Amino acid sequence: MTTLISPAYRTLLLQQPLVTPILLRLEKSSDTALALRVADLFSFRRQGLPLTARAIGYQAKEGTWVVAVAFRIAGIPVASLEDVVYVNPQCEADFSLLQSLATQERLPFLFLSPHLKIVIRQEALWSVHHRQEVRLLLAQMSHTQPKKRLGESEDLDFARARKEFQELYSVSTLLAVHPRKDVRLPVPFRGVVLE
Repeated sequence: MTTLISPAYRTLLLQQPLVTPILLRLEKSSDTALALRVADLFSFRRQGLPLTARAIGYQAKEGTWVVAVAFRIAGIPVASLEDVVYVNPQCEADFSLLQSLATQERLPFLFLSPHLKIVIRQEALWSVHHRQEVRLLLAQMSHTQPKKRLGESEDLDFARARKEFQELYSVSTLLAVHPRKDVRLPVPFRGVVLE
């Protein structure tokens, strides 16, 4: 099953600490998937694991866009696992991952053993609403983003925008269906420009 993951993504996964999520492209289907290495695969084997995911766009003060894919994995023995994967839409590879999210009907979650020998695949529904949010977000970004880069070097503007976003919004807030009225949540397809 590890043939689903290209050698470049396998290398990237192995460079990350355990339970660090990344978005990657599956080789055969060209779908975007969320992958993370975990020490205990047993917790993720049960079919129908409750998975929630949501893509949120944010435009920082300087105009740099950040896309966050927030997710929650419930139904595991410990506590729910919540985290966010940040995507730089100015990077060609990341932009391509977002384009797939605008069309695919499911979001595969890949749970991998520490050495990537075993893969457990689960899927979250990626509804019409999710796809529409991503399409609108891509349209909004295309009007305000400069030309995309290959993304080999570190993008300091993106790093600053991501830090700004992380300081403003917790994972729980991003995953809230109806956030509290006193919490300003970015509109997924418009972003937020803060003073």
